[in-house]
This record gives sequence, C-alpha cells and structure tokens, in this order.
Amino acid sequence: MILDKNYLSRVEDIEYFPDTLRALRLLQELGFDLFVVTNQSGVGRGYFSLESVHTIHRQLQNDLREEKLEPFKDFAVCPHSPDENCDCRKPSGKMIQLLIDKYHLSKDQSYMIGDKAIDAESGKNAGITGLLVRTPARDGYPAFKTLLEFAESLKKK
Repeated sequence: MILDKNYLSRVEDIEYFPDTLRALRLLQELGFDLFVVTNQSGVGRGYFSLESVHTIHRQLQNDLREEKLEPFKDFAVCPHSPDENCDCRKPSGKMIQLLIDKYHLSKDQSYMIGDKAIDAESGKNAGITGLLVRTPARDGYPAFKTLLEFAESLKKK
C-alpha cells in the first residue's frame, strides 16, 4: 500500500504506490472491509512513540476520506521489538485473529496481503489466505505484481 520507509514515523514520509488508491477502491466496491495489521518495532526500540504510529494511521484515514473511500475499519499494531518475544508480532496470527473475532469476519472471505513473507505467514497462522504483492512468490504463497492486480483478480471471480 505504501512504500516501506524503514521505521515510518512522520506523516510527511507517507508515500503511496501509484495504484494503491485505485486498488483500495476496487476492493471496497467488491465488498471488502479494509484493516491494517502492522509490526512497529520502532516503538519497542525507542525510535518513536506509539502516538507517532497513531498519527500516521490518522493521516492514512484522512487520505482515504479525501479520495472518497471508506477509512480502514481498524488497525492492529504490535509495538514490540523482536527481542521482546511477544505473541502478537507477525508472523503470529494473533492480531488478525483478534480482528476476525471482533468483527465476526469470515475466514473464507479474508486475505492478509503484504510485501513480506511474514505478512502472508501471519495470514496462514490466523487461518486465512496469505499472499504477497510487489515481491516474488515464495514459501508457497501466491504473489501479485501489485495490489491492483490482486484486486482485479477478485473481480474476475
């Protein structure tokens, strides 16, 4: 959805891929609710605050509204560093499972989409389809060149 900025903590550093908003619009037209599930180890490492993460998320919501899109339904954030050995950090499926339970989502109709294998793996660990975008297929996970390509594949079903 957005370019990986290596510890994104400032609103002015948000940069969307060119097709992101079109893809999100298509996914919403297809009836999908959108969620963000994110590891934010920069908080646990002391690089920035959890409030900085919330500020970024508020900006994402505002950007979607400006484009006449529904905002994300919810955000799930793991603020821990890898050495804290928490049970919520991706590739754990815990954050996804909490969203599934909270919103009574159908696992059969849910996807975890990301650009790293741990994203797809966290989906698998939560019992939903995990897939990759903007990265080559690996570990048996389906891969798409872009989020828009994935959304268009759903439209064809």
